[in-house]
Amino acid sequence: MDVQNVQQVRAVWTGDEWELHIVCRVETGDPEPPGDRVAGIDLGICNFAAIAVGDEALLYPGGALKEDDYYFQKERAKCDDSDSHRAHRLDRKRRGRRDHFLHAVSADMVDECAARNVGTIAVGDLSDIREGTDWSDHGNLDLHGWAFDRFVEMLEYKASERGIRVERVDERDTSKSCASCGTTDDSQRVERGLYVCEACGLVANADVNGAENIRQKVLPNLACDGGDRDNGWMAQPAVRLFDKSTGQVAPQEQVSREP
Repeated sequence: MDVQNVQQVRAVWTGDEWELHIVCRVETGDPEPPGDRVAGIDLGICNFAAIAVGDEALLYPGGALKEDDYYFQKERAKCDDSDSHRAHRLDRKRRGRRDHFLHAVSADMVDECAARNVGTIAVGDLSDIREGTDWSDHGNLDLHGWAFDRFVEMLEYKASERGIRVERVDERDTSKSCASCGTTDDSQRVERGLYVCEACGLVANADVNGAENIRQKVLPNLACDGGDRDNGWMAQPAVRLFDKSTGQVAPQEQVSREP
């Protein structure tokens, strides 16, 4: 590491140990994109993200992050003084664990997209998701807990290092419209996680359907093709889980579960 490129050095106490954080300037050049395919990403709460690539889908559950948030909320409620040393230590630890989750998931998404020759990622713009909508007390609490903007910023700079462009798109009606035939109907999302189109018969994971609609906003010539394409992949996305024991993301079948 060239010391002339070091921008900042600081010692950070995590509450358990000291960490040395070094920020460096790195010239990455202008890398060639892995390919010309487009991926769509739908961000959410129960499932943190779904990715659609046109013939394959990936699902990233948000359970690990929600479990952490619930744990730290409980522990902080036990503090007699919200401004105490223990309360601040819990807040720092919670932020650190959340940041690690966001870094791990965004890095895995970029790797998976690059492996599939994706050159452009379209992601739903959720910058105003907290405004003008009542999601109930529990829903609003969850929404305020998700760092959507921070996650997309991580995704953007990690993708740029691989030559992949990230485009934020309006996700209006992407959860209501059928990605196969374009029919829009509030009743087609029949239950959490399931989308059924009565017009063309599509059965899909609801978040994957949203991700495919987001993808099609960048590729409008592929939208609403009448259901001629094979859409079976939309019902069975591959699941990638954040493994707390390793701090990494892996296929569901490789993530060990304690009994």
